[in-house]
Amino acid sequence: MVRPNGPRVLPLPLATGSAVWYPGWDESLFRTLNLAGTNPVLDLLMVFFTDLALPYVLALLVLPLWWRGHREQAFDLLVLLAVVIVITEVLKYAFDRARPCDVLPNVNLLTPNACALEGDPSFPSGHASRIFAVAALLAVYFRWPVKASAAFFAVMAGISRIYVGVHWPSDVLAGAVVGIALALAFVAVARKWKAYQRLRTWFVEGVSRRLPKRSPGA
Repeated sequence: MVRPNGPRVLPLPLATGSAVWYPGWDESLFRTLNLAGTNPVLDLLMVFFTDLALPYVLALLVLPLWWRGHREQAFDLLVLLAVVIVITEVLKYAFDRARPCDVLPNVNLLTPNACALEGDPSFPSGHASRIFAVAALLAVYFRWPVKASAAFFAVMAGISRIYVGVHWPSDVLAGAVVGIALALAFVAVARKWKAYQRLRTWFVEGVSRRLPKRSPGA
């Protein structure tokens, strides 16, 4: 059914999420940004950004951080990533929102089964929550070149989820808010919680002792 001047609600059986609710601006902005398949170069670029927010890709940031001496930050990134994934999944199933490619006609998808491959509900975007959390963490710990780069990649990853047709704009906005909020809360707790600091020190020192020493010229 359609509610005048309000969100649209469609009681449909869906693969990922059973609740269908979206304000008019959500669909309008989705239609504007959902351009999958219209330009091969842009398609490749958006696939790159959407893959950038996969958990294992973000986890790989630990390696350059570790080898450049930012070992506590590397540990924090892994812990934060795990926290964000768990909390986002809980929120997804609590809201149980259907994806736009499940309920809207004529959605542009890069592959016909792209929506079916998404195995969880839509709201909030897990890609957005993860990459914005990592970007916020990097912004807290590092200076402007890193802050700007992290923000750029986070925004582009969020847009890519709408471009490929699997998320509403409000999914991405909510994911960004969740990710940033969790990152800031995590940093505040990590700076005050002595037990966490001891665990981090124990882990970092333990791993460092077991790794080969870098030569001075390396």
